[in-house]
Amino acid sequence: MNHSKTASSVKRTLMHLIDTTGPGGAETVFLTLLREAERSSTQHVVVLRGEGWLAEKVRSLGFEPRIVDSKGSFNIAYIRALKKIVRAEKVDLIHAHLLGSNVYGALLGLICRKPMIATFHGAVDVAENERFLKAKFLLISQGASKIVCVSERLKKELAARSSLSSKKLKLIHNGVAPSPAQCLGGRGVRKELGLSDTAILVVSIGNIRPAKGYEYLVSAAAALAKTDPDIHFVVVGHQKAALFRQLEAQVAEAGDPPQLHWLGFREDVAGILGEADIFLLPSVSEGFSISTVEAMMAGVPVIATRSGGPEELIADGKTGMLIPTRSPQAIVEAVSKLKDPEVRHWLRDNAREEALRRFSLSSMLDEYNGLYHQLI
Repeated sequence: MNHSKTASSVKRTLMHLIDTTGPGGAETVFLTLLREAERSSTQHVVVLRGEGWLAEKVRSLGFEPRIVDSKGSFNIAYIRALKKIVRAEKVDLIHAHLLGSNVYGALLGLICRKPMIATFHGAVDVAENERFLKAKFLLISQGASKIVCVSERLKKELAARSSLSSKKLKLIHNGVAPSPAQCLGGRGVRKELGLSDTAILVVSIGNIRPAKGYEYLVSAAAALAKTDPDIHFVVVGHQKAALFRQLEAQVAEAGDPPQLHWLGFREDVAGILGEADIFLLPSVSEGFSISTVEAMMAGVPVIATRSGGPEELIADGKTGMLIPTRSPQAIVEAVSKLKDPEVRHWLRDNAREEALRRFSLSSMLDEYNGLYHQLI
């Protein structure tokens, strides 16, 4: 009997863990890896903490997610449930995303003696006020076979302020697929909002949460409303209720009502980017911003804050504009500069070429598949 042939013909099983249910950058990468997995010979088990947007997206890819509640710190019942799944499905490798799932995945790897990959998507995932952070880092360092960071800055930050093993840390930039040609151009959003073809659309994409710095965008929009009413700000992303109420109050208090449109979560992001004149990332803390790369690939000139990840994506003045964090005035000045079509075209062409070269989807998939093969 040819033992090597028999071993290689055995289907391997990967378990995918993530502790969120809604849309976001980490969730987009999670779904991208599953979409690629659908075409592989490997078997896949998906575990989610609850129903919602992500569960429906997973089902649309042909996988039925296991729903297991993971609320609370060090939820013993959750670990027991995961352990049963690992044994029943004969899981060979565990891949987790974000801090909570990374902790549980690492513990599961230790208990079941399975290789495990932990992926961190940004510094906000490991905030210093996180409960039991030192213990969680220690557990991940012990249980993870590889610890993936989506940006060089995040990798350096985790190495500097945690007990995570530097030998296990690995950089894999998120990969992005270019928008289909039919999504670029058109005037769907302009028509929806009743805007003229001459209006300048400044689009921001990202869920409304503290790290995104939308209060500075509101201040900038209010300032520009006084001098340039043709500039309209469009914000796309899930609206966290408490913070969104604060932003609405800030808008109401502005002397001149800002030309600001909150669109909420949308599935037609590529089409909206196709109509944008400028893309704005106002974050105060950011890992690898998928929406920024999507904008670059769509040929939209980018303004981004120096908030961590963007400095790795953009060469200031060549492929986009980098500005200080927490500065409405810097946003106003950058948007004013990009009103010039020639400046926009220069940045747009350079950015698209750079994004396609450095942040391709195939490159990310090759890196992860290499890890899978190495660890199984």
